[in-house]
Amino acid sequence: MKLVIFDIDGTLTQTSRVDAICYTRAMAELHALLEIDTNWENCPHVSDSGVTQYIFQQRFGRGPHSHEEEAIKSRLTDLLREHHLMDPRSFAEVSGAREMLGLLSQKCDWLKAIATGCWQPSAEVKLGAARIDYKDVPSGFAEDGIARETIVSAAISRSLTSYQRKDFSRIVSVGDGIWDVRTAANLGLAFIGIADDARADALRRAGAKCIIPDFKDPDRFFDCLEEAEIPDRSESPSPA
Repeated sequence: MKLVIFDIDGTLTQTSRVDAICYTRAMAELHALLEIDTNWENCPHVSDSGVTQYIFQQRFGRGPHSHEEEAIKSRLTDLLREHHLMDPRSFAEVSGAREMLGLLSQKCDWLKAIATGCWQPSAEVKLGAARIDYKDVPSGFAEDGIARETIVSAAISRSLTSYQRKDFSRIVSVGDGIWDVRTAANLGLAFIGIADDARADALRRAGAKCIIPDFKDPDRFFDCLEEAEIPDRSESPSPA
């Protein structure tokens, strides 16, 4: 059996922008931080926990206390719910994602998992709003650690348990950020990028080989599952 691991923001759901809006608002409300650079490419660990730690170190010279992180997580989740009520279009699926996942479930040799830098409550809001079925799908979240490698490894470990497997003959990671490319390279996983135009070019420069704009052509995606390669680390720039 083979395993495909999906990121959420920008990969299954078009929620990268609304996530950044709600996160920065939560930080402004709770910690009076009014100017936050949401270009996370310079952040060492692009996860909700990693970004929060990075910002606290930059602004306050320390990491967040557990109660501070829990408060940010709670407010972010509430803001996402509020934003969904005001503008459901901000939580659309990436084109073809639901249909692709349904077809994937019919394939006897592929199993699925989720690994996201989101905290679990906010991830569930976004998946639910996009009407993507995530129930019983083994997953890794920001609660598992600040590093993407830790999160993906948690998703793989839970997949082995959930699907009662000793191993997988092939694992493919699917994501939209250069941090997703780096993570796949570091873990030795094949990678599929979901991006177009300049974002696709950035993934190629980071070492990704197989990139598609969305899931509107599920047959192309399924071909990529078999063709995808481990990203070339030599092409991947290090975070600043």
